[in-house]
Amino acid sequence: MNNNPFQNPYDFSDRKYFEFIESLPVAIYRTTIEGKIVLCNRLFSVMLGFDSCEELVDYPDIKLYNNVKDRGYLISSALMLGRVVDLPVSFVKKDGTQIWCSVTAKTVFDDEETALFLDAVFREISGEIDDKHDGEKLDCVVDSMNDIIINFALNGEIIDINNSGSQMLGYLRNELIGKPLVDYVVQNQRDLFILFLSDILKIGKHEGILSIVDSSGMVHHLEFNTVLVKKNGKAQQIKGVARDVTERIRQQKERSLKEKLQGVQEMAGGVAHKLNQPLTVISNLLSEVLNSIPQDSMNFNKLEKVQKQIEKLNEITKKIASVKKYEVIDYVAGVRIVDIDKAS
Repeated sequence: MNNNPFQNPYDFSDRKYFEFIESLPVAIYRTTIEGKIVLCNRLFSVMLGFDSCEELVDYPDIKLYNNVKDRGYLISSALMLGRVVDLPVSFVKKDGTQIWCSVTAKTVFDDEETALFLDAVFREISGEIDDKHDGEKLDCVVDSMNDIIINFALNGEIIDINNSGSQMLGYLRNELIGKPLVDYVVQNQRDLFILFLSDILKIGKHEGILSIVDSSGMVHHLEFNTVLVKKNGKAQQIKGVARDVTERIRQQKERSLKEKLQGVQEMAGGVAHKLNQPLTVISNLLSEVLNSIPQDSMNFNKLEKVQKQIEKLNEITKKIASVKKYEVIDYVAGVRIVDIDKAS
Protein backbone atom coordinates (compact mmCIF):
# COMPACT_ATOMS: atom_id res chain seq x y z
CA MET A 1 0.00 0.00 0.00
CA ASN A 2 1.27 3.44 -0.91
CA ASN A 3 1.63 5.46 2.31
CA ASN A 4 2.94 8.55 0.57
CA PRO A 5 0.06 10.87 -0.37
CA PHE A 6 2.42 13.15 -2.27
CA GLN A 7 3.66 10.75 -4.97
CA ASN A 8 0.92 11.50 -7.52
CA PRO A 9 1.93 14.51 -9.68
CA TYR A 10 -1.66 15.75 -9.73
CA ASP A 11 -2.39 15.66 -5.99
CA PHE A 12 -1.49 17.96 -3.11
CA SER A 13 2.25 17.74 -3.69
CA ASP A 14 3.04 20.85 -1.68
CA ARG A 15 3.55 19.80 1.94
CA LYS A 16 2.62 23.29 3.12
CA TYR A 17 -0.72 22.93 1.38
CA PHE A 18 -1.23 19.55 3.03
CA GLU A 19 -0.45 21.14 6.37
CA PHE A 20 -3.00 23.80 5.51
CA ILE A 21 -5.83 21.30 4.89
CA GLU A 22 -4.81 19.52 8.09
CA SER A 23 -5.50 22.76 9.95
CA LEU A 24 -9.00 23.20 8.54
CA PRO A 25 -11.97 22.45 10.85
CA VAL A 26 -13.68 20.25 8.22
CA ALA A 27 -13.08 16.73 6.91
CA ILE A 28 -11.43 16.67 3.47
CA TYR A 29 -10.44 13.90 1.07
CA ARG A 30 -9.42 13.31 -2.52
CA THR A 31 -10.34 10.17 -4.42
CA THR A 32 -9.69 8.99 -7.95
CA ILE A 33 -12.72 8.77 -10.22
CA GLU A 34 -12.23 4.99 -10.12
CA GLY A 35 -12.59 5.04 -6.34
CA LYS A 36 -9.19 4.93 -4.61
CA ILE A 37 -8.58 7.46 -1.83
CA VAL A 38 -5.47 9.50 -2.64
CA LEU A 39 -5.30 11.43 0.62
CA CYS A 40 -7.39 12.88 3.40
CA ASN A 41 -6.91 15.01 6.49
CA ARG A 42 -7.00 13.83 10.08
CA LEU A 43 -10.57 14.99 10.71
CA PHE A 44 -11.80 12.79 7.86
CA SER A 45 -10.10 9.69 9.26
CA VAL A 46 -11.38 10.44 12.78
CA MET A 47 -14.93 11.06 11.54
CA LEU A 48 -14.99 7.63 9.87
CA GLY A 49 -13.32 5.82 12.76
CA PHE A 50 -9.90 5.15 11.23
CA ASP A 51 -6.67 5.39 13.20
CA SER A 52 -4.78 7.56 10.71
CA CYS A 53 -4.81 9.14 7.28
CA GLU A 54 -2.28 6.58 6.06
CA GLU A 55 -4.79 3.80 6.77
CA LEU A 56 -7.15 5.36 4.22
CA VAL A 57 -4.66 5.95 1.39
CA ASP A 58 -5.54 3.57 -1.50
CA TYR A 59 -8.65 2.52 0.44
CA PRO A 60 -11.67 1.82 -1.84
CA ASP A 61 -13.99 4.70 -1.00
CA ILE A 62 -17.05 2.71 -2.12
CA LYS A 63 -16.75 0.80 1.18
CA LEU A 64 -17.52 4.06 2.99
CA TYR A 65 -20.97 4.43 1.42
CA ASN A 66 -24.03 3.02 3.16
CA ASN A 67 -25.62 2.62 -0.28
CA VAL A 68 -23.02 1.93 -2.98
CA LYS A 69 -25.31 3.48 -5.61
CA ASP A 70 -24.91 6.84 -3.88
CA ARG A 71 -21.25 6.97 -4.96
CA GLY A 72 -22.25 6.47 -8.59
CA TYR A 73 -24.84 9.23 -8.37
CA LEU A 74 -22.38 11.56 -6.60
CA ILE A 75 -19.63 11.00 -9.18
CA SER A 76 -22.04 11.29 -12.11
CA SER A 77 -23.55 14.50 -10.75
CA ALA A 78 -20.11 16.03 -10.10
CA LEU A 79 -18.93 15.08 -13.60
CA MET A 80 -22.08 16.48 -15.19
CA LEU A 81 -22.30 19.69 -13.18
CA GLY A 82 -18.66 20.20 -12.25
CA ARG A 83 -19.53 20.31 -8.56
CA VAL A 84 -22.23 19.45 -6.03
CA VAL A 85 -22.94 21.44 -2.88
CA ASP A 86 -24.20 20.26 0.54
CA LEU A 87 -25.36 16.87 -0.68
CA PRO A 88 -26.63 14.69 2.22
CA VAL A 89 -25.15 11.19 1.92
CA SER A 90 -25.21 8.22 4.30
CA PHE A 91 -21.78 6.69 5.09
CA VAL A 92 -20.52 3.77 7.16
CA LYS A 93 -17.71 4.11 9.70
CA LYS A 94 -14.97 1.51 10.10
CA ASP A 95 -16.93 -0.14 12.92
CA GLY A 96 -20.12 -0.33 10.83
CA THR A 97 -21.88 2.64 12.42
CA GLN A 98 -23.98 4.68 10.00
CA ILE A 99 -23.44 8.44 9.81
CA TRP A 100 -24.92 11.18 7.65
CA CYS A 101 -22.68 13.78 6.05
CA SER A 102 -23.24 16.90 3.99
CA VAL A 103 -20.84 16.60 1.04
CA THR A 104 -19.56 19.39 -1.18
CA ALA A 105 -17.50 17.96 -4.03
CA LYS A 106 -15.69 19.22 -7.12
CA THR A 107 -14.25 17.34 -10.09
CA VAL A 108 -10.54 17.91 -10.80
CA PHE A 109 -9.54 17.83 -14.47
CA ASP A 110 -6.13 17.74 -16.13
CA ASP A 111 -5.00 20.05 -18.95
CA GLU A 112 -6.77 17.84 -21.50
CA GLU A 113 -10.07 18.09 -19.60
CA THR A 114 -9.89 14.46 -18.45
CA ALA A 115 -11.51 13.91 -15.04
CA LEU A 116 -8.87 12.71 -12.57
CA PHE A 117 -10.10 13.21 -9.03
CA LEU A 118 -12.99 14.16 -6.85
CA ASP A 119 -12.16 16.61 -4.07
CA ALA A 120 -14.73 16.67 -1.29
CA VAL A 121 -15.45 18.44 1.99
CA PHE A 122 -17.54 16.56 4.58
CA ARG A 123 -19.62 17.88 7.44
CA GLU A 124 -21.35 15.36 9.70
CA ILE A 125 -25.08 16.01 10.02
CA SER A 126 -26.16 12.83 11.83
CA GLY A 127 -27.53 14.99 14.65
CA GLU A 128 -29.93 16.63 12.17
CA ILE A 129 -31.36 13.36 10.84
CA ASP A 130 -33.46 10.57 12.35
CA ASP A 131 -34.01 8.05 9.56
CA LYS A 132 -35.81 5.50 11.75
CA HIS A 133 -39.18 5.83 10.06
CA ASP A 134 -40.70 2.71 11.75
CA GLY A 135 -42.40 1.71 8.49
CA GLU A 136 -45.18 4.28 8.84
CA LYS A 137 -48.13 3.28 6.63
CA LEU A 138 -50.61 5.41 4.74
CA ASP A 139 -54.11 5.56 6.17
CA CYS A 140 -57.17 4.31 4.29
CA VAL A 141 -58.27 7.82 3.25
CA VAL A 142 -54.93 8.56 1.59
CA ASP A 143 -54.90 5.08 0.11
CA SER A 144 -58.14 5.77 -1.77
CA MET A 145 -57.05 9.12 -3.24
CA ASN A 146 -56.67 9.52 -7.00
CA ASP A 147 -53.38 11.39 -6.56
CA ILE A 148 -50.24 9.30 -6.20
CA ILE A 149 -49.01 9.38 -2.59
CA ILE A 150 -45.53 8.08 -1.73
CA ASN A 151 -43.71 8.04 1.60
CA PHE A 152 -40.01 7.42 1.15
CA ALA A 153 -36.95 7.32 3.37
CA LEU A 154 -34.17 9.89 3.31
CA ASN A 155 -32.10 7.53 1.15
CA GLY A 156 -34.96 7.26 -1.37
CA GLU A 157 -36.36 3.85 -0.40
CA ILE A 158 -40.14 3.56 -0.67
CA ILE A 159 -41.79 3.23 2.76
CA ASP A 160 -45.35 3.09 1.46
CA ILE A 161 -47.33 3.97 -1.65
CA ASN A 162 -51.09 4.23 -2.18
CA ASN A 163 -53.15 2.18 -4.63
CA SER A 164 -53.03 4.88 -7.34
CA GLY A 165 -49.24 4.82 -7.24
CA SER A 166 -48.86 1.04 -7.33
CA GLN A 167 -51.42 0.76 -10.15
CA MET A 168 -49.61 3.42 -12.18
CA LEU A 169 -46.30 1.59 -11.76
CA GLY A 170 -47.91 -1.77 -12.51
CA TYR A 171 -46.61 -3.56 -9.41
CA LEU A 172 -48.17 -4.93 -6.24
CA ARG A 173 -47.77 -2.63 -3.29
CA ASN A 174 -45.62 -5.13 -1.38
CA GLU A 175 -43.29 -5.41 -4.37
CA LEU A 176 -42.56 -1.68 -4.17
CA ILE A 177 -42.07 -1.20 -0.42
CA GLY A 178 -38.38 -1.17 0.46
CA LYS A 179 -37.26 -0.62 -3.13
CA PRO A 180 -35.28 2.53 -4.06
CA LEU A 181 -37.53 5.00 -5.87
CA VAL A 182 -34.60 5.80 -8.18
CA ASP A 183 -34.88 2.29 -9.68
CA TYR A 184 -38.11 3.42 -11.37
CA VAL A 185 -36.74 6.76 -12.60
CA VAL A 186 -35.79 6.95 -16.31
CA GLN A 187 -32.10 6.27 -16.88
CA ASN A 188 -31.12 9.79 -17.96
CA GLN A 189 -32.57 11.33 -14.77
CA ARG A 190 -31.08 8.91 -12.23
CA ASP A 191 -27.89 10.88 -11.74
CA LEU A 192 -29.99 13.90 -10.77
CA PHE A 193 -32.22 11.99 -8.35
CA ILE A 194 -29.69 12.35 -5.55
CA LEU A 195 -29.85 16.12 -6.08
CA PHE A 196 -33.65 15.85 -5.90
CA LEU A 197 -33.29 14.24 -2.45
CA SER A 198 -30.64 16.79 -1.49
CA ASP A 199 -32.95 19.73 -2.24
CA ILE A 200 -35.68 18.20 -0.08
CA LEU A 201 -33.29 17.68 2.84
CA LYS A 202 -31.77 21.17 2.53
CA ILE A 203 -34.89 23.21 1.82
CA GLY A 204 -37.55 21.06 3.47
CA LYS A 205 -39.65 20.72 0.31
CA HIS A 206 -39.32 20.33 -3.42
CA GLU A 207 -41.49 20.66 -6.49
CA GLY A 208 -40.55 19.20 -9.83
CA ILE A 209 -41.20 16.60 -12.49
CA LEU A 210 -39.75 13.09 -12.38
CA SER A 211 -40.10 10.69 -15.28
CA ILE A 212 -40.99 7.21 -14.03
CA VAL A 213 -40.97 3.91 -15.94
CA ASP A 214 -43.78 1.44 -15.21
CA SER A 215 -43.58 -2.36 -15.37
CA SER A 216 -44.44 -2.36 -19.10
CA GLY A 217 -41.68 0.13 -19.94
CA MET A 218 -44.05 3.07 -20.46
CA VAL A 219 -42.78 6.44 -19.22
CA HIS A 220 -45.00 8.57 -16.95
CA HIS A 221 -44.14 12.18 -16.17
CA LEU A 222 -45.08 12.85 -12.54
CA GLU A 223 -45.35 16.33 -11.06
CA PHE A 224 -44.09 15.92 -7.47
CA ASN A 225 -44.76 18.07 -4.44
CA THR A 226 -42.64 16.77 -1.57
CA VAL A 227 -42.16 17.81 2.03
CA LEU A 228 -39.59 16.76 4.61
CA VAL A 229 -41.15 15.29 7.74
CA LYS A 230 -39.28 15.96 10.98
CA LYS A 231 -39.59 14.43 14.42
CA ASN A 232 -38.14 16.22 17.44
CA GLY A 233 -36.40 18.60 15.06
CA LYS A 234 -34.68 15.82 13.09
CA ALA A 235 -35.37 14.89 9.45
CA GLN A 236 -37.15 11.54 9.41
CA GLN A 237 -38.81 10.81 6.06
CA ILE A 238 -40.19 12.41 2.91
CA LYS A 239 -43.84 12.58 1.92
CA GLY A 240 -44.69 13.13 -1.71
CA VAL A 241 -47.87 13.85 -3.66
CA ALA A 242 -47.66 13.35 -7.39
CA ARG A 243 -49.95 13.84 -10.37
CA ASP A 244 -49.46 12.11 -13.70
CA VAL A 245 -48.97 14.98 -16.15
CA THR A 246 -47.88 12.79 -19.08
CA GLU A 247 -50.85 13.84 -21.21
CA ARG A 248 -50.31 17.51 -20.40
CA ILE A 249 -46.65 17.30 -21.41
CA ARG A 250 -47.60 15.42 -24.59
CA GLN A 251 -50.08 18.17 -25.48
CA GLN A 252 -47.46 20.85 -24.72
CA LYS A 253 -44.94 19.14 -27.00
CA GLU A 254 -47.58 18.72 -29.69
CA ARG A 255 -48.55 22.38 -29.42
CA SER A 256 -44.87 23.40 -29.55
CA LEU A 257 -44.34 21.31 -32.68
CA LYS A 258 -47.43 22.84 -34.30
CA GLU A 259 -46.22 26.35 -33.47
CA LYS A 260 -42.77 25.50 -34.85
CA LEU A 261 -44.33 24.07 -38.03
CA GLN A 262 -46.55 27.13 -38.38
CA GLY A 263 -43.46 29.34 -38.11
CA VAL A 264 -41.68 27.31 -40.77
CA GLN A 265 -44.76 27.43 -43.04
CA GLU A 266 -45.10 31.20 -42.68
CA MET A 267 -41.41 31.73 -43.36
CA ALA A 268 -41.48 29.28 -46.29
CA GLY A 269 -44.54 31.02 -47.79
CA GLY A 270 -42.87 34.41 -47.53
CA VAL A 271 -39.62 33.17 -49.09
CA ALA A 272 -41.48 31.40 -51.91
CA HIS A 273 -43.49 34.54 -52.66
CA LYS A 274 -40.37 36.71 -52.78
CA LEU A 275 -38.54 34.22 -55.02
CA ASN A 276 -41.46 33.76 -57.41
CA GLN A 277 -41.53 37.38 -58.48
CA PRO A 278 -37.94 37.70 -59.84
CA LEU A 279 -38.04 34.13 -61.19
CA THR A 280 -41.18 34.92 -63.21
CA VAL A 281 -39.59 38.05 -64.68
CA ILE A 282 -36.35 36.19 -65.52
CA SER A 283 -38.26 33.27 -67.05
CA ASN A 284 -40.39 35.55 -69.25
CA LEU A 285 -37.41 37.59 -70.44
CA LEU A 286 -35.44 34.42 -71.17
CA SER A 287 -38.30 32.99 -73.25
CA GLU A 288 -38.34 36.20 -75.31
CA VAL A 289 -34.58 35.98 -75.86
CA LEU A 290 -34.80 32.30 -76.89
CA ASN A 291 -37.58 33.09 -79.36
CA SER A 292 -35.53 35.89 -80.88
CA ILE A 293 -32.35 33.94 -81.72
CA PRO A 294 -31.80 31.01 -84.10
CA GLN A 295 -31.73 27.55 -82.59
CA ASP A 296 -28.36 26.88 -84.21
CA SER A 297 -26.86 29.87 -82.42
CA MET A 298 -23.94 29.01 -80.11
CA ASN A 299 -25.77 30.73 -77.19
CA PHE A 300 -29.13 29.00 -77.71
CA ASN A 301 -28.13 25.76 -75.92
CA LYS A 302 -26.61 27.67 -73.05
CA LEU A 303 -29.72 29.79 -72.57
CA GLU A 304 -31.88 26.67 -72.79
CA LYS A 305 -29.90 25.12 -69.92
CA VAL A 306 -30.42 28.29 -67.89
CA GLN A 307 -34.16 28.03 -68.58
CA LYS A 308 -34.24 24.43 -67.28
CA GLN A 309 -32.47 25.49 -64.08
CA ILE A 310 -35.03 28.28 -63.62
CA GLU A 311 -37.79 25.70 -64.00
CA LYS A 312 -36.14 23.67 -61.22
CA LEU A 313 -36.07 26.76 -59.03
CA ASN A 314 -39.79 27.24 -59.70
CA GLU A 315 -40.44 23.65 -58.56
CA ILE A 316 -38.45 24.23 -55.39
CA THR A 317 -40.39 27.40 -54.56
CA LYS A 318 -43.67 25.49 -55.06
CA LYS A 319 -42.44 22.86 -52.58
CA ILE A 320 -41.38 25.52 -50.10
CA ALA A 321 -44.78 27.22 -50.34
CA SER A 322 -46.68 23.98 -49.68
CA VAL A 323 -44.64 22.54 -46.75
CA LYS A 324 -46.92 20.64 -44.34
CA LYS A 325 -44.28 18.49 -42.68
CA TYR A 326 -40.53 18.38 -42.92
CA GLU A 327 -37.29 16.72 -41.82
CA VAL A 328 -34.00 18.38 -40.99
CA ILE A 329 -30.48 17.40 -42.03
CA ASP A 330 -27.03 18.34 -40.74
CA TYR A 331 -25.39 21.11 -42.71
CA VAL A 332 -22.08 22.65 -41.58
CA ALA A 333 -20.70 23.89 -38.24
CA GLY A 334 -23.48 22.11 -36.34
CA VAL A 335 -26.24 23.92 -38.26
CA ARG A 336 -29.31 21.89 -39.23
CA ILE A 337 -31.46 22.81 -42.22
CA VAL A 338 -34.79 21.71 -43.69
CA ASP A 339 -34.45 18.86 -46.21
CA ILE A 340 -36.45 20.30 -49.12
CA ASP A 341 -36.38 16.99 -51.00
CA LYS A 342 -38.15 15.21 -48.11
CA ALA A 343 -40.55 18.07 -47.29
CA SER A 344 -44.18 17.53 -48.21
